[in-house]
Formats: sequence, C-alpha cells, structure tokens
Amino acid sequence: MNIVKNMEAVVIAAVALTFVTAMASAEAPRARSAAQTAPAAAVKADSEMTTIVVTGKRLTAAQKADLAA
Repeated sequence: MNIVKNMEAVVIAAVALTFVTAMASAEAPRARSAAQTAPAAAVKADSEMTTIVVTGKRLTAAQKADLAA
C-alpha cells in the first residue's frame, strides 16, 4: 500500500534513472574535418538538379466554398 501512496515519487525516480542512463551511455560528438563540413552544393556541382512540374487547374470560388463547407 505504501507504493500506491508514493506513486508520483516512483515515477519521477524512474524518469530520472532513465535520463541518467541515457546521458551516461551517450557518445560524445567527434570533431569534423574541413572536408566533412563542405557545403553539399559544392560537392554536387556537376550533377543535374531534379525538376518537378505540377500542372492543374485552379479552383473557382464556388469549388473552394464547396470544399470549405
């Protein structure tokens, strides 16, 4: 019965333990070299860019009103 009375403390302790465990097992970020931080645009300058064309008619005011209702 004592656990039921202190359920809030049990939950907070479980969350705190999970947070501490996650932080303890986290890997530190590694230093990046200049080659890794180069912009992607400079690396892929020779490749063609994909273009997507969307065609369609615009809705009339009556059609927009029908969709909104």
